[in-house]
Amino acid sequence: MPSTVFLQFDAPDALALTPRRLHAAWGRVLELPEGISPERAALLPSLAARPPHNLHGPKPYSVGQMTEQPGMIGAELRLLDDRLLDNLDGWLAWGGVLPLGDGSLEGTALVVVTEAQILERVSWEELAEDDASTTWDVTLLSPTVFTSRGRHVPGVTPEQLATSLHARWHAWSPQTEPPRLHRDDLEVLTMQDRTEPVRVNLGMPSADRRGRLTRRSILATEGSLRISGVVGAATTRVFSRLMSLARFTNVGSHAAYGMGTLDVIANP
Repeated sequence: MPSTVFLQFDAPDALALTPRRLHAAWGRVLELPEGISPERAALLPSLAARPPHNLHGPKPYSVGQMTEQPGMIGAELRLLDDRLLDNLDGWLAWGGVLPLGDGSLEGTALVVVTEAQILERVSWEELAEDDASTTWDVTLLSPTVFTSRGRHVPGVTPEQLATSLHARWHAWSPQTEPPRLHRDDLEVLTMQDRTEPVRVNLGMPSADRRGRLTRRSILATEGSLRISGVVGAATTRVFSRLMSLARFTNVGSHAAYGMGTLDVIANP
C-alpha cells in the first residue's frame, strides 16, 4: 500500500536542507545494510522490504514536500511499500536520529524526530479505481529531468509523466497496473506549460575523491503545468489513475538526488 508520512525534526539553525541530502539520509534507514544480500534479507521479516542500495529501477521511497523554520524542519516521506513503515517505526523507537550532510564530521548535522504521523495510506486497488479526474495542476517541488536512451530530455510532457509513473506502478504492484499509454493515446491531453529550465549541479562534496567526472551539471525543469483530458476518454481515465500515484512517489531520473517530486491537484 502506498503511504505518505510527515516527520518533524529538531534541527540546528544553520542546517542547509536539500532534497538530495534528505534522500541520501533516508537510504541509511530504509535500504539494506551493507553486506546483507537481497536473498538473505528475503528470509528475514525485519529486512525483507528494504531495497538494496544499488537497486536497478525505482526505489520504494522518495522525499516529498519540505519546510524549514528556525530550529525545525518538516519533511514528507513517500513510500510505495508500506512494509517500510515497520522499519521506520523501529528506527523511531531508537530515537529517530538522522545524519544529514556529506558524511564528514564537519559537514554532517544530526536532526532528531519530534513528531511523526501517517498522512495518507491507500491500497493499490483504490488507486486503480481513481479514474474520474480530467484536469491536473502539477507543481514541480524539486527539479525534474527525464532520460531517454541514456540522454537527458528537456521539459516535462504528459507522455513522460505517464511513462515514469507506470514504471513505478509496474515495479511495485504489477497485478493492479493500468494499461500502458503510448504517444498516440495521449493526443487527447492538452498542457499549459509554465516551466523553465534550470541547471542542477550533480557534483560530489569536495571531500569526495572520485575525480572530476562526478563534478558535472545537467539541465532539469522546474515550475508548474496544467494538464487537461477529454471527458470520458479511455486515455483520460488511465492517466487519472497514474496521476493518483504521483502523491506517493517521484518521477523521472536521478531520484538519488531527490529530484522529480510533484505536487498534484486533481480536478473533475
